Amino acid sequence: MSLISKNDKVAFIAPSSAINEIELTEAVKWFEKRGIKAENMPHVFSRCRYMAGNADERAADINACFIREDIKAVFCVRGGAGSLDVLDKIDYSVVRKTPKPVFGLSDSTALQNALYAKAGNVSYTGFLPAYDFKEKTLDVQLEKSLMGIFNDERQCVCGGQCLKNGAAEGVMVGGCLSVFCSLCGTPYFPDLKDKILLLEDVGEKTYKIERMLKQISMQPGFAELNGIVFGQFVNCAEADAGDGTVDEILQDFTADIKVPMVANFPYGHQQSRFVLPIGKKVWLNAGECMLKY
Repeated sequence: MSLISKNDKVAFIAPSSAINEIELTEAVKWFEKRGIKAENMPHVFSRCRYMAGNADERAADINACFIREDIKAVFCVRGGAGSLDVLDKIDYSVVRKTPKPVFGLSDSTALQNALYAKAGNVSYTGFLPAYDFKEKTLDVQLEKSLMGIFNDERQCVCGGQCLKNGAAEGVMVGGCLSVFCSLCGTPYFPDLKDKILLLEDVGEKTYKIERMLKQISMQPGFAELNGIVFGQFVNCAEADAGDGTVDEILQDFTADIKVPMVANFPYGHQQSRFVLPIGKKVWLNAGECMLKY
């Protein structure tokens, strides 16, 4: 049975930065071409400073998506910043009763991991309608990956380089490193025990990446991780000469970590990527740089 089929209705929400209607034109056409009705929730085009409405408005749209029986899946339309504001306004009891896939990337990391930590809800990271249709068309690889998930097909993704050999399985959590770090110390940070941790970022200086990785390593369950998948760190450079490259930072950080790990996996803020699950069990073969789910 497909996750999203022809004649289904999906919801567009904006839990993060503000957006205008023109930015969604091509995405709406893409869904319509596949017989899927994409409905803009009431506050998608609201604005409060840089955000898409105040926190109550954005949370109201999220809660409505899980209450309504006619909505099959939920799509965060863009990233930016602001999704952390809504986490304490979501009715997780409703999410627990009527779980639905939530698609997003980047700032959506906070919402997706909170939905898993508090309600066991499965999300998919790697697609944002406004962000991914900036050039009018969707990347071929991204589209193939997305449609595979819509059709509930078993996925096998290969790429990157092996950091530590071995195989592991576990529920995948994480996403954008800087946003994931913002959940540290809150009730919305998932327990890392027995998990496969996914991390990527964009536009961060390498000394900050090193600091954020250290912070993650201090969280409950990190020592009991089953595996780590590092995606792409796009436009992440040294602030000053000698700070170290991303590869050097990862090499130092992982030196004493014994679990299977891959780096430069085809996921992140680059144009061509795969869509990966958050809150769902995956199987990692680091030696073959392969992830199945």
